[in-house]
Amino acid sequence: MKNRPLILCATLLASIIPLRMSSQTIYPRHSEELQLCLEGFADCDWKALNPAELQAVKQAAVDRNFADCFSGAPTCDKAKLPVLQKQELVRTARDLNLQNCLDGYDNCDQKLLTPTEQTAVNQALHFHNWRTCLDGLGDCDKTRLSPLEKQEVSDADYDRNLQSCLDGIGDCDPSKLSQEDRRQVTRAAQDRRLQQCLNGSGSCDGAYAAIEQSPPGIKVDAGHASTR
Repeated sequence: MKNRPLILCATLLASIIPLRMSSQTIYPRHSEELQLCLEGFADCDWKALNPAELQAVKQAAVDRNFADCFSGAPTCDKAKLPVLQKQELVRTARDLNLQNCLDGYDNCDQKLLTPTEQTAVNQALHFHNWRTCLDGLGDCDKTRLSPLEKQEVSDADYDRNLQSCLDGIGDCDPSKLSQEDRRQVTRAAQDRRLQQCLNGSGSCDGAYAAIEQSPPGIKVDAGHASTR
């Protein structure tokens, strides 16, 4: 009889523990079920949701469809969009199209532009073409340039050609240079050859280097020195 209280206590604990474990397994299952519904999975059990959860799931579906339409996903159903979302989608598409036109991209529909936007796009395209011609890169249409812009592009072409000739690299056309600039290019080439000799380069012209380094009053010809 002394052990009876202990037996009763053990029995009571045994009856409480399953109840606690049961409550711990029910709530996580419902939470997971709600998450499945919020994310739009097909195995969502709508009947397990209370009215507030059902409303949240419906709103999540509306927001998910709008995000699909906004990103151009094939799962977009424009028929299900509310009026305000449809209007926002139209505005976004127009803004994106305008930006594509301003940037000169192919996916530009100029039919969607207003007269003001068309003027801005024409100015942007003219600037892009002028910049391309000025940089000497890409497709340049010089026929669309004004006389002043053509002169700026011609000057830029001249400067690039001169720099290539001075550096001895790239495309150099000495025939397009002035007489003074050709003399500078010749001197720059001579300096490069001398530097090659001073650096011990295998492409050094020894006779030229001897002439360049000879003291005043000494004439050097093909490696032979003589006093003037």
